[in-house]
Amino acid sequence: MNVSILVPAHNEARNIENLLDSLLAQQMHHARIIEIVVVASGCTDDTAALARRMARGRPGMHVIVQERRSGKVAAIKRADVIVVTSADVWIAPDVVEKIVCKLEDEPRVGMVGARPVPDNAGDTTVGRMVQLLWELHHRIALEQPKMGELVAFRAELVDRVSELSVVDEASIEDIVRGKGYELGYLPDAVVTNHGPEQLRDYFEQRRRIARGHYWLSFAFGYHVATMEKGPLLRETLSLFRAQDRDGKKALGAAVAIEIAARAAGFIDARIVGGRHRVWQPIDSTKQLRQDGAPSVRDLNATRDDDDDSAPGSRRVAR
Repeated sequence: MNVSILVPAHNEARNIENLLDSLLAQQMHHARIIEIVVVASGCTDDTAALARRMARGRPGMHVIVQERRSGKVAAIKRADVIVVTSADVWIAPDVVEKIVCKLEDEPRVGMVGARPVPDNAGDTTVGRMVQLLWELHHRIALEQPKMGELVAFRAELVDRVSELSVVDEASIEDIVRGKGYELGYLPDAVVTNHGPEQLRDYFEQRRRIARGHYWLSFAFGYHVATMEKGPLLRETLSLFRAQDRDGKKALGAAVAIEIAARAAGFIDARIVGGRHRVWQPIDSTKQLRQDGAPSVRDLNATRDDDDDSAPGSRRVAR
C-alpha cells in the first residue's frame, strides 16, 4: 500500500526537523511512503525554511506554505493510505508500518490511531497529571478507539477536513464512521509527545480540545470516546484506585481541571460557534526531548499491549 504523510505545522521550528527525521527513519516492509507533505500554516518562525532544507534532494518531500488555514487533506491525493501527524511528536520507527498492516489486515477498519505517550517527567504535579491523562486515554482507547497525535485512514474515504474544525482527528473519525467503517487503535504503535509544564497551559490545552469536541457534537452530533461519560468515569475510578497518594492527588487535580476546562470549552463552542478561533501556541508543549520514544515495555502497559496475537497486530520484521 502506498502511503502519503501529511504534517500540519504552525510555528514548529523547534520540532519539525526531529519529526521529519523520525518519519525518514520509518522501517517499511509491507508499505511504501511515497510522499511527505509539510503544510506550514501561518508560520512566523523558521518552520517552512527548516522543512524545505530537509526536503532538498528528496523528491517525495514537499512543503506547502499557507497564509491561512484550509482543508488539510485536500493537499494530497495519490496514496492508498493517508497518515496525518502532529508536528511536535517523535514517531517510533515501526509505527507507520504497523498502522498500514492494520488497515490491510482488517478491511472494515477505515481509520487507525497510534498511542501517544508523553515524555514529561512525573516528579511534578503537572507532569504526573499529563502522564495520568494519557494513561486514561489509552485505557479508554483499548475499549473504544480514540484518535490523537497520529492517525491513518483510507484515502478514498476522506476528501477534506472542515476549515472550522480544531480537532481534525475527531472530524475524520466522524467522516470515516459515517461511511460505515470502524476505528482501530494500536497500543504498541508509540508516538511521543510533550504535555504542558504549567498549570495554566494544561488548562488552556484541555479547554481548546473540549471546545473542538463540543463543536463537533453541536455541528454533526458526533461524540469522541473520551466524551462518553460511562467509560470515562469507570476508567478514571480504576486508574485512581491504582495510584499512590501523590498519584491520587494529581489525578484529582486533573479531574477538577477537566471539569472546568470542559465548562469553558462548552461556552466557547456556543459563543464562537462556527467561527474558527486562531489559537496561540502553548509554548511549554514544544519541549519534546530529542532522545526518542520509550519502548512499549517501558510503559507499564496492559497485557493487551504486548500481545502480538491482538487483532490487527503484526510483528514487524527488523
